Amino acid sequence: MKINKAYFILIFGLILWGMYPIFTHHYLIGLDPLFLVSVSTLFASIPFLIQLILKKEFKKFISFSVLKTLLFVALFNAIGQGFLFIGTGLTSGTNTGLLLQSEPIYSLVLGVIIFGEIIGSSQIIATLLMVLGAMIIVYKGRAGLNVGDILILITPLMYQISHGFGKKLLNKGADVSLILAGRQFYGGIMLFILTFIVNKSLVKSYSFNSWLVGFYLAIFTAVVALCWYAVIKKIRVSIASSFLPLTALVSLIGAAFFLKEHVSIQQYVGFFLIVGGMIWQTYLINHKTLSA
Repeated sequence: MKINKAYFILIFGLILWGMYPIFTHHYLIGLDPLFLVSVSTLFASIPFLIQLILKKEFKKFISFSVLKTLLFVALFNAIGQGFLFIGTGLTSGTNTGLLLQSEPIYSLVLGVIIFGEIIGSSQIIATLLMVLGAMIIVYKGRAGLNVGDILILITPLMYQISHGFGKKLLNKGADVSLILAGRQFYGGIMLFILTFIVNKSLVKSYSFNSWLVGFYLAIFTAVVALCWYAVIKKIRVSIASSFLPLTALVSLIGAAFFLKEHVSIQQYVGFFLIVGGMIWQTYLINHKTLSA
């Protein structure tokens, strides 16, 4: 893979990730969110399970030594997916796309708390800019906070915790396909169990359209994951992450053109603060990496 091809794949994957919350918001209309997230999460495991079978590594998928950590990867990813699907049905597609960009905030905070990483004052300021941007988007004045916004805001935290457990497996030499297969398959099973418990009339959701939409969103999830992991094999994660603000721009444009949502001045201000903080923080990380 040439470096220019890697960047092409990176940009393509980030555009898809930016559009993911937009399409999720659109297709949730009239469908049960828990059923849909269960189907899409489970279907997304198929290509990774096939990879494990072809590599003759399926035994690792069910081994206790791997499973005890892999289940936590799946659990927190499933919680994040559940929050995303439920939350986006309660807020706008614009807010969904923008608030998902708060993930670097949690990444930094968890890095300090769990891994004992030392951060400078500039990184703290960059993080506070992103926090301020998220607060501006979420704040509704005297009307109070939107439950959907809160769920979306918590979603990246769940993803980051899931990534933390995944990193433990990677450090032990686990294959990427194994982690992705477990995250999607076991997470999908967990979501299906929750759906059966919560939704007593689940049988009404068993329509061809529900399965089709779930399969469609699963393709989105699988392709984005494959693009990301294909890229970070060729490009440093810090460099690849510097392109993440692109997803916020894609989400903003997608909400305006595909969902026909009006983007308010408040959302624009939050957008620029979040993206500005992300760019600044990425610059600091890259500068620190190059100086090391």
